[in-house]
Amino acid sequence: GQMTVALDQVKLAIAADPTVSEAFNLRGLIYAELGDDGLAEESFRRALQLNPRDGDSMQNFGYYLCQKKRYPESIALFDQALALPRYQQPARTWLTKGVCQAFAGQLSDSEASLLRAYEIDPANPSILVNLSEVLFRSGEFERARFYIRRVNAVPAVVSAQTLWLAARIENRLGNRSGVQEFGDQLRQRFPESREFVAFAKGNFDE
Repeated sequence: GQMTVALDQVKLAIAADPTVSEAFNLRGLIYAELGDDGLAEESFRRALQLNPRDGDSMQNFGYYLCQKKRYPESIALFDQALALPRYQQPARTWLTKGVCQAFAGQLSDSEASLLRAYEIDPANPSILVNLSEVLFRSGEFERARFYIRRVNAVPAVVSAQTLWLAARIENRLGNRSGVQEFGDQLRQRFPESREFVAFAKGNFDE
C-alpha cells in the first residue's frame, strides 16, 4: 500500500533501463491506484509498445479500461492476451474478461467466459462466485446454487458476499429454510456487514 515509495522505486528502475516493459506495466498499476488516469494509460501503452506480446500488461491494461467502462477496448486486450502462444495465466484472464462482460451487461458472453475459466481452474473461488452471480442475474437459480454451494463448503473462503448470494438464490427458489440458514450464518459471522443489514431488511433484490 505504499504507493509513493513504490513509484519512486519504479522511476529508478526506468531511469536505469527505460526498455523494461514490466516497469511501465507496474507504473501503470501504481498510477491507476493513485487515480492519475493519464499517466496510468500512458504507462500501460508504453509497456505494450516495448513488448507487444506482454500478456501481463494486456491483462492489467484491460482491467483498468474495464474499470473505466471502456468495455470493447478492454475485452479486445483480454482476447489478445488469450491468443498469445503459451500464455501462462488463461484462467485469470478468462475470469477478468467474464467479470468485465458482466459489468457491460453481456450476461451470456460473461457466462461463457467464466465457464471457460472454470474448466481451467475449477477450484478457484473467485471464478465460482462470479459465475454464480452471473447465473443468478440470468435467472438460472439452480445452476447458481450449485456453484455458490461449492464456495460456501470451504470455511476459509466463506464471506458475507458468498452467504448473501446463497441467501438470495434460496429466496428466488422459494426455500425459506435455506434463506434462514444463510441469514443465521450472516448474523453469527458478519453481523456488521452491509450484506447482513440487507438481509435483516429483507432487501433481496438489491
